[in-house]
Amino acid sequence: MPSRAVRFSEQENEAIKNFLEKNPYFDFSTIARMAILKFIENPQIEFTPSIISKESKTQKQEVQ
Repeated sequence: MPSRAVRFSEQENEAIKNFLEKNPYFDFSTIARMAILKFIENPQIEFTPSIISKESKTQKQEVQ
């Protein structure tokens, strides 16, 4: 059975919360299921490059 844990950033959590408050006929499970099935039917991903500063990269390496 696939994992059912989903991690969201604070901004994503806030967007989900706001959507659900404005759309009481939906619940989290329903929109998650719809999104996953839609992605399976049409698996397209739009990548946005991120910029990692040299300092951040160094700090991550030290932690590991």
